[in-house]
Amino acid sequence: MTSKNDVHCAIAGLGRIGVSLESDPLREKPASHMGAIDYNRTAQLVAGSDPDENKRIAFKSLLPDCAVYANTELMVEEIKPHILHIASITDSHIPILKMALSAGVPMVVCEKPLSNSLEEARALLPLIDSSDSVVLVNHERRFSRDYREVRGLIRDKAFGELLSINARLYMGKTRPVSQILYHDGTHMLDILRFLTDENLEILHSEGEPYRKGGQLIVLARGGSVPIVLDVSGGRDHLVFELDLSFEKGRIRIGNGVYELWSSQESPYYTGFRSLSCTSSGWKGRTAYFSSMMNHAIELLNNPGRKCESSYGDGLKVLELIDEILGAYPQEQNQDSSLEKTPSSSVV
Repeated sequence: MTSKNDVHCAIAGLGRIGVSLESDPLREKPASHMGAIDYNRTAQLVAGSDPDENKRIAFKSLLPDCAVYANTELMVEEIKPHILHIASITDSHIPILKMALSAGVPMVVCEKPLSNSLEEARALLPLIDSSDSVVLVNHERRFSRDYREVRGLIRDKAFGELLSINARLYMGKTRPVSQILYHDGTHMLDILRFLTDENLEILHSEGEPYRKGGQLIVLARGGSVPIVLDVSGGRDHLVFELDLSFEKGRIRIGNGVYELWSSQESPYYTGFRSLSCTSSGWKGRTAYFSSMMNHAIELLNNPGRKCESSYGDGLKVLELIDEILGAYPQEQNQDSSLEKTPSSSVV
């Protein structure tokens, strides 16, 4: 059995998802890679890197005993971490990952999306396949207790067969859908794959993915389950929500939403059945970040164990985004640029 400080961790990228979300008073903790490492009894954060001097100074003020670097490659060379957490801007993910694999870092936790370029992510596959290192992509909802419970209810057919899913992702008034897809759209597409236990088939889409505040409706299928996905701007609020319809019930799950509905004799119409909400609100912690960290430690200590959020899973999401956006010619304007997409989720 391992004990505290056995696993040395380092973070590349000391921004929101790497460090500063831990200071959000409203978020469930841990809410960052720094927090997840600190929360885990077998892990110790020993170093962090970032090209931004202000972020390095802020990190050092929080953790004065940690080494701080401007250069991630130098950090890896000198610290030789057991786990490297890549929480930097998206454009840097693949270069840092390539360096880490070449350096023989045993375990790499990489923020989503893997890249802004499907081709760039695919080009790394030979190194991924030939390396003894393990790569875990932080699609955090796969590790969240509420989503894992819903997956169990689907598998156990607690409400009968899953018949359809309606999913909604709204992020701000002015963001084009193309950027939303590369931000929390990666989480949405991945959790749809996770819940249905199927690769998604994109059937059709309608909308304006490159217009500020635009809307996109995607029709898809997860195995035999039809899916309607609405990804849109134009709102002054945030929505991440899935509405799952079953033979004998309904589940709503998302940010701040957890509802179970069961079919019962209708109190409104004689001879009919209606849905009644039997449970509302998730009780307790979802442990989304700490469970991800636990899985990373398990993979590190048990070579050959299947990764629950693999490089292949991250690549599949990029393939879906590429397929969705490929139906629309990209507008040649600054608004549609995906350069330097932040790695941290807005939610």
